[in-house]
Amino acid sequence: MNAFRFFLIILIYLAAALAWVVLGGTIEWRTHDTGLALSDEVTERWGPSGLVQRAPALSLTGAGDPARSDIEVRFDHQNRYMGLVWFSTYVVDFRGTYIVAARAAGEKPDQFIFDLPAGARAFENLGISLDGLPRDVAEAKDGNRLWLQAPADGKEHVVAVSYRTQGRDRWIYDLARGREEKRGGSSYRGGSDADQAADAGQAALVKALRLVATTNFRDIDYPKGCVSPTPRAAEPADGGTKAEWHFENRSTRERIGIEMPARENAGPIAARMSFHAPVSLFFFFTVMFTVVVLKKVPLHPMHYLFISAGFFAFHILLAYLVDHIDIHLAFWISAAVS
Repeated sequence: MNAFRFFLIILIYLAAALAWVVLGGTIEWRTHDTGLALSDEVTERWGPSGLVQRAPALSLTGAGDPARSDIEVRFDHQNRYMGLVWFSTYVVDFRGTYIVAARAAGEKPDQFIFDLPAGARAFENLGISLDGLPRDVAEAKDGNRLWLQAPADGKEHVVAVSYRTQGRDRWIYDLARGREEKRGGSSYRGGSDADQAADAGQAALVKALRLVATTNFRDIDYPKGCVSPTPRAAEPADGGTKAEWHFENRSTRERIGIEMPARENAGPIAARMSFHAPVSLFFFFTVMFTVVVLKKVPLHPMHYLFISAGFFAFHILLAYLVDHIDIHLAFWISAAVS
């Protein structure tokens, strides 16, 4: 093999590698662009990505929290396919029961304030009650907030809130009610001793909390920055998973959350396969070139071009088919054709 033919083989390999890079970049761009285009539409149907339910507050006790919180949440998760992209959606049934500590007769009554998750499209079965007596939601609701007065009569009072709504990707229960977000929305950890002392004072005191989350899936995970179930790990239950959190007199800025399982989109998989294809072609050319030299077979560079085209045909057909059929079926069809 002369130097000119060897140069042509290298040129063919580089051209094929460039074509794969362009194909992979095109698939990535198309998937990303489709996801962005559909994100607003999915939000309109299913709500925002990451619903955050803040813990209730007692307005007349500053950063006060209920004496006890007993919360049950049930998630019905489903991956939905829309416009070539998978979206992780869920329906959440929330019920929270809160104990408001007794205040002596003659003192100012506590105002129980409960902020509903921001961005949620709708709330079904929305209700609030005091000591088992339902209250008129229209009177208790002010914008995205529910509130009522707990009488100061020397007795504890039980406030219950329930609703059903929809969201995507994850659900979070914010124990500190967003108080860790300071100075431009980020968590502040530096500064003077006085600043750090003030920051420490922002933590919520969770006097007694029990939160039970039940899902219809087994592969449970927790968002970054959220605490894992305690004292026991999550357990399988009724075809899903049951996770419990128990806190007693805990000063914290932590959150409790559930990450919904997401189905990987076919686009990124096809893109990664395209980006790594030059490696397999390089090894194939290396083996074939070694055999050609040892056996002294006078292969023309066009043979290398046709082999490169066969490799590339697999990926370009796969890139087309994953938009229309299951990726596993697309893989085998592309392999058979190429």
